[in-house]
Amino acid sequence: MSDELVFSDDQTDTPAHSALPAWQVLIVDDDSAVHEVTKLVMSDFVMDGRPLQFTHCYSAAEARTLLANRDDIALILLDVVMESDQAGLDLVRFIREELKNLQVRVVLRTGQPGQAPEEQVIRDYDINDYKEKTDLTRRKLITVFYAGLRAYRDLMRIEHARQGLRRSIEAICEVSESRSLRSFASAVLDQVNFLLDLRGEGICASCCSAYTANARDGHIRVLAATQAYAGLLVDEEVGNLSPAVQEAFRRALQEKTSHHGAREYVG
Repeated sequence: MSDELVFSDDQTDTPAHSALPAWQVLIVDDDSAVHEVTKLVMSDFVMDGRPLQFTHCYSAAEARTLLANRDDIALILLDVVMESDQAGLDLVRFIREELKNLQVRVVLRTGQPGQAPEEQVIRDYDINDYKEKTDLTRRKLITVFYAGLRAYRDLMRIEHARQGLRRSIEAICEVSESRSLRSFASAVLDQVNFLLDLRGEGICASCCSAYTANARDGHIRVLAATQAYAGLLVDEEVGNLSPAVQEAFRRALQEKTSHHGAREYVG
């Protein structure tokens, strides 16, 4: 049976693309025409304001290497028969059992359904859909994309919520173990950086003269610092900060208002 994809002339409106990150879709098929046709007919697809970005592999072995180094693939369109009669099925086991990737949605597409019966494949392999290539119109392919990407999106939301809960628990433990005001404040600052996923290397918090030994001297003293600025806690001075940061502190205190810069925030 031919491996040719057949698409109808269904027409849909072309949605406007946005600057949001694209959905990452991997096509694994040894027929280059399959890649080109799929990319062509889905070129105007957008979901949740996000377009598609395709990555192409022409063998299961090539896909193994790519997937072992990437975890951002949302949807895989996978041929069954490539370098072997069940190369695609073996790749599914690799994804689920060795890579432990349970989020990516896998859609098997085959032009030889007799070699991989649908009922057996769905029962024995952790796939999310099974399609014969000759049965795919453009409209049906769009349905496959919506179903797969929505499921991936929802799974990732659950995973991010789980990670957020774990971070919250770790933050509570870290902060509760602090034994002084400075270590407590630094722990809070570090965990805020972690919980908000800011990846800041130089976040530091300063307090004004109310924290100094002499509240009348008007000096800024360091109350808390993340690891990148831990050295400031030794003498509590900010003199070794860049002039731009010192000026940002001075301006915020003088104007009594918060300021956002290109790479800093002073509150």
